[in-house]
Amino acid sequence: MQNALNRFRDWWNGLPRSTRIAWVGGVVGLLALFIALGFWASAPTYTTLYTGLSPADSAAVVQALREKNIPVRTSGGGSVIEVPQEHAENARLELASKGLPKTGAPGYARLEKTPFGMTQSMEQSTLRIALEEELQNTIQHLEPVEHARVHITPGNDSPFADSRTEPTASVVVALKPNATLSRDQVRGIVHLVSHSVEGLKPENVTVVDAEARPLWHGGDQYAVDNELIRTRREAERAYAEELRRQLQQHLDRVLGAGKSSVMVQAELNLDKEEVQAQRVEPLDPNRAAVISETTETERLSGNPPVAGGAAGVAGNRAENPLYPAAPLGAGGVGEYNREDRIRNYEINRQVEHIIRAPGRIERLSVATLVDESVSDDALTAVRNWLETTVGVAPNQPNRIVTVQRVKFDASQAEQAAKEQAAREAARRQELLWRLLPLLLLLIVTIFLARVIGKQIRRPTPQTQAVAALPGGGTLAVTAEGEVPVGALTDGSEHALNAVIDEDGAIVVEEIGPDGKVIVRKRRPGYAIEEELAQRIHERQQPELLEIKRFAENKPEHIAALLRNWVKS
Repeated sequence: MQNALNRFRDWWNGLPRSTRIAWVGGVVGLLALFIALGFWASAPTYTTLYTGLSPADSAAVVQALREKNIPVRTSGGGSVIEVPQEHAENARLELASKGLPKTGAPGYARLEKTPFGMTQSMEQSTLRIALEEELQNTIQHLEPVEHARVHITPGNDSPFADSRTEPTASVVVALKPNATLSRDQVRGIVHLVSHSVEGLKPENVTVVDAEARPLWHGGDQYAVDNELIRTRREAERAYAEELRRQLQQHLDRVLGAGKSSVMVQAELNLDKEEVQAQRVEPLDPNRAAVISETTETERLSGNPPVAGGAAGVAGNRAENPLYPAAPLGAGGVGEYNREDRIRNYEINRQVEHIIRAPGRIERLSVATLVDESVSDDALTAVRNWLETTVGVAPNQPNRIVTVQRVKFDASQAEQAAKEQAAREAARRQELLWRLLPLLLLLIVTIFLARVIGKQIRRPTPQTQAVAALPGGGTLAVTAEGEVPVGALTDGSEHALNAVIDEDGAIVVEEIGPDGKVIVRKRRPGYAIEEELAQRIHERQQPELLEIKRFAENKPEHIAALLRNWVKS
């Protein structure tokens, strides 16, 4: 370790003043860069805690957070409070425990300050106002809502039916900039208000925005019809968009991206139908089922009576009917047979009970535009495929498919591609600027480590020659022509370092025990041997040394070069 420090000190003392200043400036700049990166990395990320606060609430919130040693900063004239992201949850809990911020109506808190001797009418009015303010505070906590007002008209629960009235409510909502309320959100507000007031029905609630445009009126039949129409339009648009997306995906896969454009329009029947039909067909004895059969047989043998009974209905109704007399001239013995058969068949009846679910397609049209680069065969195949997919048939006039060839304008696609490339380039440049400090720090660190490592690992040059100086001192010179530190001695107590300047004189630096240069002065009186001076001069001019080595190794080339010079 001590040797390394000595080598570093010797290397540092041997550097010129300008080099030392450059090294000190580089190290100081590197330290400043490290410190700046440290501050940048340790800077907290702030998040918005509250917005739209009044000055009084902002002052109370800032004071409460500073008492808890939570960093806080304000913006927007004090209406926006920001805290570090890691302290956001603790800050909200701490402020909630103190009832901050107090922005909003008092709500049920006003019941704590009711005066003594309040009448029943005053008490009911106070309860109604408190309920209105509580509903206002609840609605204002919704994300799109900036401010809200609620007005409740209590009903009259009279024992007389003619005097009884139902409660009603009106809600006014002011939305944040560029914010909208969906139909489901409006319906949620209506149900919130109706379920908070006893006896209030959703159809008795009215919701309007800050510009007095109605958002909900349950008792208005026109609003109900609009809701049904809107539901039908949304269902048709969703079905058409899904079908268009599927068709466009298949066409892009077949024709290529940007070669086709599909437009779909659909009309749906959202009515739920229930049909009961009964059909009776003619009886077919061969196929009909027999449910009952009655057979009656009468048989008479012997002499028939001589005379018959009286003709008419009365004779037929007798308990013992009198059969007609036997014909004259017949034999003495007679025989009579009669057979009656009654057969009941099941009626051939068909009963149908059909329930048709909503969502049937009443009309469907598909219009497709194809680029003119598509061939006729491909165009015909696309048309046939679309007709088959949609279900076009002679008996289906409500299914229409049209395919046309046009020239597509690719300027918008090219502009979109350029914009996308510009966004990608901006994103890469932003990422590069973010990583640039780290890259610079890494490059400077590697450069300094390599330079310092080379200088420390450089071996101490071995002295080859010692020159006698006129003043009684000696000068040690290495084989490469370098003058090491401490190579010059003249009997003084300080170490000396000698450098040969352009005039051949010796510039001597006196170095103290701490390695610092005490005195640097030029001593022209000192002279050295010609051989050592030549060696030092060659070291300072490496090109001369290379020419000398080339002449020693390739003398014929040097001779040829000189001959050419002389001839020219």
